[in-house]
Amino acid sequence: MNAPLKARDGQRAFLRDTDEHRVTGFVTRRQYGKTTFAGDLSLVKMIRTPGHTVVFGSVKLDLGREIVRKEAGSVQGSFAHIAAVAAEAKLKLETFDTEKSKRLPTLSADDFAELYEAQRLEFRLYHSPSVYSRTKVVALTPEAVGETGDLILDEVGRVKQFRAVWEAVKPIIASNPEFRCVLTTTPPPDDTHYSFELLAPPIGVELPVNKAGNLYKTDLGVWVRRVTADDAFADGVNLYDDDTGAVITPAESRAREYDKEAWDRNYGCIFVIGGTSACGFAQLDAAQRRGAGEHLNHTPQCRFFNVGSDLEFDGALAWVSEHLTDGKVALGFDVASTTKAKSNPSSLAITEQHGAEFIVRGILNWKTWDPAVAEERLERAIRAVAARKAGGPAFGLAVDATGERLWCQGLRRKLGALVPVDLVIASETIELPGEPEKITTISGCHPIGTSRKISGW
Repeated sequence: MNAPLKARDGQRAFLRDTDEHRVTGFVTRRQYGKTTFAGDLSLVKMIRTPGHTVVFGSVKLDLGREIVRKEAGSVQGSFAHIAAVAAEAKLKLETFDTEKSKRLPTLSADDFAELYEAQRLEFRLYHSPSVYSRTKVVALTPEAVGETGDLILDEVGRVKQFRAVWEAVKPIIASNPEFRCVLTTTPPPDDTHYSFELLAPPIGVELPVNKAGNLYKTDLGVWVRRVTADDAFADGVNLYDDDTGAVITPAESRAREYDKEAWDRNYGCIFVIGGTSACGFAQLDAAQRRGAGEHLNHTPQCRFFNVGSDLEFDGALAWVSEHLTDGKVALGFDVASTTKAKSNPSSLAITEQHGAEFIVRGILNWKTWDPAVAEERLERAIRAVAARKAGGPAFGLAVDATGERLWCQGLRRKLGALVPVDLVIASETIELPGEPEKITTISGCHPIGTSRKISGW
């Protein structure tokens, strides 16, 4: 049985998604009606199954009473809407204070906010005088989500500690194959927020304009329907000029917006990568996929080796030697002298120039407190490159000597007869042709780990 909803195309499509998949995401432009529709969806769930529980989780904000009141007002508006829908369908929907088991015929905004914040708010839909289904409203925190039933988690992109919340709700979903979990949001401004990882589309997926939005499966296995401003506009959901109030297209709206990144998140529903990384996320992902050989029928071009013994080190060197061609090869080494569980390992990168590309054929990590082990392994790697079928020896080894300068100077004396060794000090500055000012040495290094002044690349 379906509730008598007046839904948009994207909302109707998402309602079908929730029937077909147990965990679904609804990523839409701002003011598309996510929270209202989430309330409608809870009504559908209550109508379908007598005695059923729906947990409706919304944002928990610790920024003062007015913020809590505003958030609660948003939820209150949603449930006022479904109360009207229920009344139109001649269904009995009542509001309860669960602590006092008391029916609440009227609620002020402050009353609603207080109950919302105290996790005491519940809506009951009666199927008979003694049988009802209910929606329990909670502010999303890891501790608040304890009820079993269908889960509707609203605006998850603004939920603090969402990874912990998700960890808390997963056992609820797993406890009963009939339970469903719905997550609604607009992409979060912080790309480290767990909803970003959970709901972002796979890189390269095509999502054309469609008034019902587009369905995709994320890398973490969640089915998500995305409705952008362009999709919604095709379905008659307009955008308006800030000054005149005239209808404008999404393209015009974005062109007039000063903060394009905010528009892309809030209306383009783009999961915007932030931060100041030297390599873009899309470029990094493409490089990793190519390194794994996805463009060559999954024939790997490079590998990572976590070395635990000399035997494993020999195996890693053998694999790298087999995959080296006749291109220029350079080595980069980052030394670590501790073996604690959380300390970084020593890392050796063996990189080959292949035309215009630089392929890190192998990264070999290990932990040791003995500097003789690191010296001996570096020497074996240098000799293994020199022994390849074509291309000759490596033409340089760059060593990060920032924290182990004395040992690295000794390493340069020992290995200098086999290969030019360049010590890179991160705190030092250098001048580079074409650069307007000095930059740190580590910034002047080639991204593969070999400094420009010895690489010639």
